[in-house]
Amino acid sequence: MKNTVVSERYAQALFELSQDNNSTDKIQEDLKLVSSTIKEYPDLSNLLSHPVISTQDKKDIFSKIFSDKISKYAENILMLLIDKKRESLIPEVADLYREMYNKLHSKVVADVYTSVEIGSAQLVLLRKKLESYLEKQVEIDTHVDENIIGGVLVKIGDRVIDGTLKTRFENMAKSLR
Repeated sequence: MKNTVVSERYAQALFELSQDNNSTDKIQEDLKLVSSTIKEYPDLSNLLSHPVISTQDKKDIFSKIFSDKISKYAENILMLLIDKKRESLIPEVADLYREMYNKLHSKVVADVYTSVEIGSAQLVLLRKKLESYLEKQVEIDTHVDENIIGGVLVKIGDRVIDGTLKTRFENMAKSLR
């Protein structure tokens, strides 16, 4: 369950702390690692949110996994979330921090949906096209969606660039009516 107001407070506090210590880049990398690890391993997510496992055990497990891989600032805020029994907010805090980080660095995140895995050459070309169109740095998150017949669907915030075959066929059918 999302609790954006609380998550925003944690993300904002961490972002301000990282700016004061010139560590915004490092903390962004740390949160990306933690968030992707939690998403990649559902057992870890289940373990962190399990009510029977003690807070200390959760912190010990979290420390064993991440202590030598992330900065003390990131580790401390994540331990605080576990102490306050808000470990379910970790991915959301990471996402909100990422938004603040990207805004600071004039970056945007483009979610790219294709029917098959997109090659690195196409990603480079797509990134260049999007950067010239948006006049900002673009970070691409790729997603494979089997419902897409062909083409590409790009989501950037509330913008959608739909270059899928399905949409092209629908538009062609409308124009023929």
